[in-house]
Amino acid sequence: MEENNTMLDLTGVSLPFEVSDMVTAGMTLLGLVAGFVLLRLAFNFVPKFISLILGAFRGGNKA
Repeated sequence: MEENNTMLDLTGVSLPFEVSDMVTAGMTLLGLVAGFVLLRLAFNFVPKFISLILGAFRGGNKA
């Protein structure tokens, strides 16, 4: 088999965006998704915290 070790020449290629544009878009997407992730975590953990706090006031071992 013949190996092809030629590199791709990208010297004449210009992109319509820069690195700062990509970072801004990524942070915006993360900002949109983060709220939903935190909301899901709240639905998972808040009932456990409520039962923990109520169990502490009642003096039981319910966790």
